Amino acid sequence: MKQIDFDPVFSAAIRSELDARVTAPTARISLRRRHLRLGAGIFAGASILIGGAAAAAGLLTMPGAQEVTELGVSVVETATGTAAVQLGAVPDGATGILVSLTCLTPGTFSFDDGASIGCDMDDVGQPTGGGSYTLNFSPEQQFITITTAPESSWTIAATYVSERTTEWAINANGETYGALNESGEPNLIAVTATNGNGGFVHAGELAHANGSEQAATFTSPEQALAWQDSMAGKTVSVPVYQNDGETRVGEFTIQY
Repeated sequence: MKQIDFDPVFSAAIRSELDARVTAPTARISLRRRHLRLGAGIFAGASILIGGAAAAAGLLTMPGAQEVTELGVSVVETATGTAAVQLGAVPDGATGILVSLTCLTPGTFSFDDGASIGCDMDDVGQPTGGGSYTLNFSPEQQFITITTAPESSWTIAATYVSERTTEWAINANGETYGALNESGEPNLIAVTATNGNGGFVHAGELAHANGSEQAATFTSPEQALAWQDSMAGKTVSVPVYQNDGETRVGEFTIQY
């Protein structure tokens, strides 16, 4: 199974214990960079949308997620082993590099910013995450380096892009809704339910289900561990709604 791992940014209390997953047909993405981790459970057959974690240019943007604009033609290169891909001059307004890497052999492939992709035989020929990943870069950087074993082969498409975080939307009840992002969380958080339906969960209900609410009351590591032990093996579900926060479309399940 192909997996993308990101370097840590957020590490606040028990919020750093959850594996949030963004829906992707060919990869599970463990979000550790530009990401909010919630609670101590894992999502069972469901996923939270994290704004800016995985971007796909040209798609309808979820409120609160990253809007990505490509600033040129993609550079496509195939190589074996570690290699640098030259991208040319950085255009005005560029904030990142949109990359899609396809594994041509099994192996682990690392980017400049610490992200890495692990591929097995089932992943060969499949692009990362069913789409793309936005790589941060320095203003003077005109290349990206893929680091891998000498025998590992890969193809990459890379394009300079401009990103901006969109505003959360507001429903008729005055509740904000959309994706989690660096600004925090809306009243209604975008998720994919266990039945595959897209929708939203109330932030308060999610916080209670995943342990964030409880974590705010802990005064010692022992309390946190005791709570974690008490939840071991349990499954907690919260309802998923349309953006009105009232019309139910499924459930979001967390397993401890």
